Amino acid sequence: MNLKKFYSGKRILVTGHTGFKGAWLSLILNEFGAKVYGISLKPEDLRGNFYNIIKLKKKIKSYYVNLSDYKKLNTTIKKIKPEIIFHLAAQPYVIRSYKNPIETIHSNIVGISNLLDICREIKSVKYFLNITTDKCYENDDSKKPFVEYDRLGGKDIYSSSKACSEILTNAFFESFLKEKIKMGTSRAGNVIGGGDFGEDRLIPDIFESVMEKKRLIIRNPDSVRPWQYILDVLNGYMMQVFYLSKIKSNSLSSYNFSPVQKDIVTVKEIVDYISDYFSFNKVRFLRENKGFTESKNLLLNSKKANKDLGWKNKYKTMGAIDQTIKWNEVYYSDCKEIEKFSIKMIKDFFKLSNER
Repeated sequence: MNLKKFYSGKRILVTGHTGFKGAWLSLILNEFGAKVYGISLKPEDLRGNFYNIIKLKKKIKSYYVNLSDYKKLNTTIKKIKPEIIFHLAAQPYVIRSYKNPIETIHSNIVGISNLLDICREIKSVKYFLNITTDKCYENDDSKKPFVEYDRLGGKDIYSSSKACSEILTNAFFESFLKEKIKMGTSRAGNVIGGGDFGEDRLIPDIFESVMEKKRLIIRNPDSVRPWQYILDVLNGYMMQVFYLSKIKSNSLSSYNFSPVQKDIVTVKEIVDYISDYFSFNKVRFLRENKGFTESKNLLLNSKKANKDLGWKNKYKTMGAIDQTIKWNEVYYSDCKEIEKFSIKMIKDFFKLSNER
């Protein structure tokens, strides 16, 4: 599967390109020789932003558009004329969805609805991938990994909004786009790697406390999530679109991307691993999480992606942590080199030569 050959020269739109995953994906596609365009809100910079750090604005064409603004979004996409759309734009935080439910609904439901409706009239679009989340499943907190045909749902606004996004994608496909665009949805979550500065997220919280030598308070230490490396997950997304280009089926395909169950670890194990590496001991674990409901167990089954796409994680969870540590050590010691180092990580992962 020659991903670089497939993506080279193609006009690709990445929504949410100023976010953690969107910026990494845009950087990869740029290195693959694609013509990359981004639509997103202006980048948040609460404690850092990967989009700004790697100077992505100089590498791709960026448009700052709210996906809830149908008219402006329509005008912008018609100008871009994309062949491929990776849709990552979203309000991505569970806790923020409790604080701002309507914002989350506008971003995650109205946004995707506008985008899909506009695609009805954009003749250039051949492939559309909606990146949602592992939290789109109706979670009963069992330890059974979800498969792609399990029931969708969510007890919090964020999770339910992403379930709605999945359902709407299928509805638009069946109603309007089935004969026009090859489409899919991707479900992965708890992606880790260098450049993540998101709010209320485990890995950024750990590194902020370690580097600033301040106390770290951790909720739900016994919770498990399918943590995995950013480049592993993005590789899965790109492999899925490549797979869409090869199949003749008009059905919408959904795939889980997750480490195998034996590699799943708890919050406490990750905190202890990084704390031990930096000899950091200012950690307090909370057994209660008052005010917000979060599932303790969340596991995915990725056998379908392995069988159809040939996808699997290159790094186990702790290997992903090691890669994250490497990036942060360079970032905090010599921020001027982090752009080159990030590109080197991409080249090493995808075994790219130094020549374009």
